[in-house]
Amino acid sequence: MFQSQPKRHPLYTKLNCYYDSYYRGFEVNQHDKAPLIENYLERSLLIQTRALAHYNRVLAFRIDLRFPDWMPAFELTNDNVVLSAFFRHLNAELVKAGTKYTTVLRYVWCREQYNSDKPHYHLMMYVNYDAYYQLGRLRPSEGGGYEGRGLYHQIARAWARALGYLSCDVEGLVQVGENPITGYPYTACLHRDDFMGQEEAVFNLSYLCKAHTKPFQQGVHMFGTSRS
Repeated sequence: MFQSQPKRHPLYTKLNCYYDSYYRGFEVNQHDKAPLIENYLERSLLIQTRALAHYNRVLAFRIDLRFPDWMPAFELTNDNVVLSAFFRHLNAELVKAGTKYTTVLRYVWCREQYNSDKPHYHLMMYVNYDAYYQLGRLRPSEGGGYEGRGLYHQIARAWARALGYLSCDVEGLVQVGENPITGYPYTACLHRDDFMGQEEAVFNLSYLCKAHTKPFQQGVHMFGTSRS
């Protein structure tokens, strides 16, 4: 698959390249244009492990966050401040929701850019299944914004606030990531004793760990996770 297999990333030698189809017993999504980053795989798997150690059942899902065409590209090349704001607003949404069971938000994110003047973000997120068992309505509310109580609407509102827009302005900018195995939007209920479900989650998660399309030359962080 790979004509050459350098052990280190050429721009960041602290990042280890990974070429195997399995990582710690889980099948991973090897991209045909570049290896995965082992450092990212390790941190990603740790987040999923922590989520399953904390809750008996975990709702896992993929989300892609994009910027509107009218936003100037130069504002987005220096940092990931808008993503930090998104997580802050989303955590506030989860607290405000007042669900019967509380949840800690755990996540993995990566920044990518390919054939576009703006980057975008891929995220894998984990919440307590007893608090949220689905994303809820994916379409806007009747008024055009995202005013519902469901998790997807909370995510859309958080992204809108991070951008400084109304929720009606982010239609099409918050997408549920596709499962490369099924072609359908990825959401899943993970159980501690269900290896197959965990492996499918890791396969989806590993997509965020590929080296391809990450603009390392911008000099900003391309990958991160929640702290807990």
